[in-house]
Amino acid sequence: MTGRDEHSPAEEFDRVARRAGLTVPAEWRAGTVAAYTELMAFTELLREPGRPVGNEPSAVYRILVGDEGV
Repeated sequence: MTGRDEHSPAEEFDRVARRAGLTVPAEWRAGTVAAYTELMAFTELLREPGRPVGNEPSAVYRILVGDEGV
């Protein structure tokens, strides 16, 4: 995967799933690894350096300390 360590997508998925305590049934593994690979490629597009803040997902917000209710 671009911009990531040298592990294969399957190895990286296994590591992430293990850390999260997830057990993926064998019959779902290939599809889950493929989905994980696509998701990681998509997230790299979202966090591209130099990308204007206005291009970020609309659900991203920040709460300043001292705001009402914080």
